[in-house]
Amino acid sequence: MPLEISSLRELSEEQVADMLATFSALMQERHPNVELTRGAFHDLVLYFNSVLNAAVKENIDRILRSRSLLEITNDPALAEDELVDHVLSNFNVSRNPGAFATGTATFVFLQPIQTNISATTEYTAASISFLPPNAFTVLPPGSTPENETQRVMIDVGDGTYLATIPLVATTRGAAGNIRRGTELRAASLPNNLSEVFAASDFVAGADAATNQEYLNKLSLGLAAKTIGGRKNYEAFIRSFDAYKNLLHCSILGYGDAEQQRDQHSLFPISGGGKTDIYLQTNAAVQEIEHTITATYIGLGTEGTIWQATIPRNLAPGFYDVVRVAKPNDSTTNGYAVVQDIRGVDLTAATYIPDIMTVEEGAYSPYQTAIVQFEDTDTPTAGLVINETKAAYKLTTRGQPLIADIQATLTDRDNRSRGSDLLVKAAVPCFTNVSFEIKTDANDIVSDETIALIKQEIVAAVAAVGFSGQLHSSVIANAIHKHLTGRQAVGHIDMFGKIRRPDGSIGYLRDGTILKIPNDPTRFVTGRTTVFITGVDDIAVTYTAAGYTV
Repeated sequence: MPLEISSLRELSEEQVADMLATFSALMQERHPNVELTRGAFHDLVLYFNSVLNAAVKENIDRILRSRSLLEITNDPALAEDELVDHVLSNFNVSRNPGAFATGTATFVFLQPIQTNISATTEYTAASISFLPPNAFTVLPPGSTPENETQRVMIDVGDGTYLATIPLVATTRGAAGNIRRGTELRAASLPNNLSEVFAASDFVAGADAATNQEYLNKLSLGLAAKTIGGRKNYEAFIRSFDAYKNLLHCSILGYGDAEQQRDQHSLFPISGGGKTDIYLQTNAAVQEIEHTITATYIGLGTEGTIWQATIPRNLAPGFYDVVRVAKPNDSTTNGYAVVQDIRGVDLTAATYIPDIMTVEEGAYSPYQTAIVQFEDTDTPTAGLVINETKAAYKLTTRGQPLIADIQATLTDRDNRSRGSDLLVKAAVPCFTNVSFEIKTDANDIVSDETIALIKQEIVAAVAAVGFSGQLHSSVIANAIHKHLTGRQAVGHIDMFGKIRRPDGSIGYLRDGTILKIPNDPTRFVTGRTTVFITGVDDIAVTYTAAGYTV
C-alpha cells in the first residue's frame, strides 16, 4: 500500500463527508451568519477544502498505522512496507527479501571429450533463467577431478555421457522452484552439449516476505540467537541467510518422550544433555536424481536383482527412493525397489553425536542405505554375481539443508559444550488429498484455476507444521479462495502415509481430520511428524450441484 495517496479518487465518500461536516460545524460556530447550504461558498470553498484535508488526514493515518506495532499487527496489509521495516528493526527483525532457487541439472554430452561450461550461459525454464555458480570443466570418463569446479562424465551406454552441475536462479522468488525433469534451454548450447534438464527439484526460491510473514518472526527477533531454549535455537538457525526460509522447527530434549538418546546409560532413565532438532525446510519434498553404480547380486522373480549403496553424503537425511531406472530412461516408472536397509555411518565425521540405533539416526545426515531393486530389462547372459556393475539413475526424496544445518549448529564456534545435538528431517506423513467441486452442469473449473488451487493446498498443508493434526477445513479454505459463487467444495478425502524411522509404514485416512498417533517409542508424535503433500498428490473431481439457471 503506498504511503501517500496518489489520487483523490482513493478517498471514500464517507471520508470527505465527515470532513465536510467537521468544517461546516467549525465555520458555523465561528461565523454563524455565513450561508453554508449549497451555493458558491459551499461548493467551491468548503467542499474542496474538505477534500484536500481529507487527503492530508488519510496520509497521516497511513503513517500512524505503519508506525504503530499494534496497528501493524491488527492489519498488516494496510501498513507501508518501508515504515514497517523501521518499526520492526527496533525488535532486531529484518524483512526477508526473498531467495534464489537452487538445484542441480544433468548435462548430456555427445562425445567423451573435455567440455567447458561457462558461468555466463543462461539456461531457462518457466521464464526463469538459471546460471552455474561458476565455470565448470567436464572431464572424460575415468578422469580424476582436481577441484570442486571439475566434473567427470558418466558413460550412459547409449552413446551419450552425463554430468551433474549446480544451477542458481538469476532472480529471487518461488517461481524458480522448478520440478525435477524440467527441460532447461539455452540460446546456444556449448559444443558437445546435447541437452540439459533438472536433476532435482529446485528449492529455496522464496518471494519477499509480506508484512504478515514479517510479523510472524517478531518473537524470533526478540529471542537471543544462542544455543539455549527452543525459540533461541530457532532464532539462531534463522539468523543465517541460507536458512531464513525454513518452515518449521521442533526442538526436543530432556523430559520429552521422543528424546531417547539421553538414556544411553546403565540405567534406562533420561540423563539430559541431548538435543534432537526436527526440521521441515521445504513445503514439499525435494526429489534428486543420482547416477550411481549398482552391483548384480542375483536373480529375481521377473528379472535381475541389483544393489546400490547410498552413503551419508549423497542424500543426507533422505526419506525414500521413489524411482530407479536406466540413466537414459526419463519416461517409464523405472524398477521396483525390493529392499531398503538403513544404517548409520559416523566414521571420520567432524562431529560425532551419540547414536546407538538405526532409528535414532534415521533422517539425519549420518544415515546411510543399501537399496536393492529388480531390473526387468537387463538379460542375465554374462552377468557375474557380486562382480558385474552397471550405472543406474536413482531418485531420492527428502528435505534439503539437513546436513548444512547440522554442520552449522555443531561448528566449534556455535555448539554448546554441554550438549549433544542431532538434526533430523521431520518424520514424513505423505498426504494425498482428493476433493469434489460442485458446479453447474457442464461447468468445469479452468486448468489454470485448478493449478492455483493445488499450489494453495500445498502451501496450506505446509503451514500446519508440527501440530499433529490436519483438518479438512484447512483444505476447504484453500480451495474456496479460487471458486465462484456458483461453485462449492464437496467431499474431501485425506489419506496419510507415515514412514516411521524404523522403515515401517503407518496409514491414516479421514474426511474431517488426520491425527498423528502418539507413538514416541518409534519417534512418531505430533512434535516429530509433519504432513507433506505435492501438487501431484492432489486430485479433483466435478459433481453437478443442481443449481437452477
